[in-house]
Amino acid sequence: MRSKVLLAAFFAAILPFSAHGACVKSNGAGFDLRGDEATDKTSGLTWKRCAAGMTWSQETRQCSGEVLGLSVKDALDYAKKQGKGWRVPTAMELGTLLSETCGDFWIDTTVFPAMSASDFGEGATFWTSTEAIPDAYYFFDFTNGFVDMHSQGFRLSVLLVK
Repeated sequence: MRSKVLLAAFFAAILPFSAHGACVKSNGAGFDLRGDEATDKTSGLTWKRCAAGMTWSQETRQCSGEVLGLSVKDALDYAKKQGKGWRVPTAMELGTLLSETCGDFWIDTTVFPAMSASDFGEGATFWTSTEAIPDAYYFFDFTNGFVDMHSQGFRLSVLLVK
C-alpha cells in the first residue's frame, strides 16, 4: 500500500510539468554517453539509447532498425535475454527521463535520438514494469509527457535500464 501511495505522489509531482515554465534544451548534459548506453549522472541508472529492436550506430550516432512492439511479458522476456542486468524500468525509473524539452518529445533526444520510431500511431509510448492495477501496467508517452496504464497484452515500446 505504501508503495502505491508513493507512486501516486510521484505522478502527481511530475504530471503538471507545463506549469514549471521554460523548456529544457536537449543536449545530453545530464548523461554520460558511451556508445549505445547513457548513464544518468543524477540517478546512476544506465539506459539503452535505442528502443528494443533497434541498434546503435557509433558512426552516425543514431538508432537504426525497427522498434519492437512488445506486450509486458514479451518485454520482460526480451530484457532477460539481453543479459548483463538489463531490465524493464519501473515507473519511477522511467519517470526520471521525463523532461519538458524544447522539441517534439518530453525526453532528451540527444541521448535518445529515435523516439519518433516508437510512435505506432498513438505516441511514443514505453512500458514500465510497475503494475497499476491487476493485469494493467503503467506506460509513459514521451510525445506529450503523459503517464497512463494499459492491459499487459497491448504492444508498446521498451527502453531497457540497469
